[in-house]
Amino acid sequence: MIETQTEHLAFPSNPVHLASILTGKTVRYKNAKRSTVTDNGVRVFKIKDVEDVFTSQNSGAKCVTVSVNDIDDAGAVKYRTLHVAGIQSVS
Repeated sequence: MIETQTEHLAFPSNPVHLASILTGKTVRYKNAKRSTVTDNGVRVFKIKDVEDVFTSQNSGAKCVTVSVNDIDDAGAVKYRTLHVAGIQSVS
């Protein structure tokens, strides 16, 4: 498998603006840890709602807690915490 590097997207620092950009969008997300669903660790989620935007106390990373349809898992509704830096694309 060929791995490709992606540039980090520029997201707004304002939590309300960030939430409005992500809500209703489909995102490609690179898992920080091994994925049990995809071989390459890249997941696709349709974000239904952004519950919270925060900075992790452990890592200092900006994160979002979201309600999603997990496209890689037959559209199952799930709650996920995503590192903003792991979001590769928004459409």
